Amino acid sequence: MMNDVMKQFENAISTNQLRKFDFKSYEISDIDKEKVEEQEAKLLNSFRKYKNNLFEICSSLAEVEKILKASGSFMAWYESAGLTKDMVSVFLKRWNLYNYFPDYKDKIFSLSDQAIKILSHNSIGFDDVKAVLITEASKVKEIKQLLAPAREEFKNHTVEQKYFNFNKIKKMEKRVKNLKAEEREEYKKELTEYVKKLQQLMEEL
Repeated sequence: MMNDVMKQFENAISTNQLRKFDFKSYEISDIDKEKVEEQEAKLLNSFRKYKNNLFEICSSLAEVEKILKASGSFMAWYESAGLTKDMVSVFLKRWNLYNYFPDYKDKIFSLSDQAIKILSHNSIGFDDVKAVLITEASKVKEIKQLLAPAREEFKNHTVEQKYFNFNKIKKMEKRVKNLKAEEREEYKKELTEYVKKLQQLMEEL
């Protein structure tokens, strides 16, 4: 059965092409415009030829997000295409999970939208997600049962934390474990700067 988000996507692109995006309003260069339009074509062709081929759709959306990041126009672009925030969010969450766990591609792209949302929640750590992916569990109920201990731990910590959400660290841990060798140095530099800012804040208290 087609995922709910896929049904929404089908309705959004039921016309022959995506509604035209106003690149000039966001001062998008001709080079980036050409790149986005190339991904748009792939996006439409992938959906029309392979309605269940989530991989290509997620890949194209992720690429457009990367291209338009500097201009901050990604939301405006996908809204002009008739896509909703929730729809795009699920596609990108699925793509991020695949990037974290490429060995489990088939399972990730067969899970329901609800399952993807659960596995992408900040309260769920890297190891917890992997523990689900290595099993045969695919239904939301089964996944919730497997993640029950982690969700309970998150709930307990949330009660204790008045000012900060320490579970964001779990999200950072996921990212670190998935970084490519050439990305680690840049990540380390940004993390060092982040820690420095926190230390400065501590000194002001």
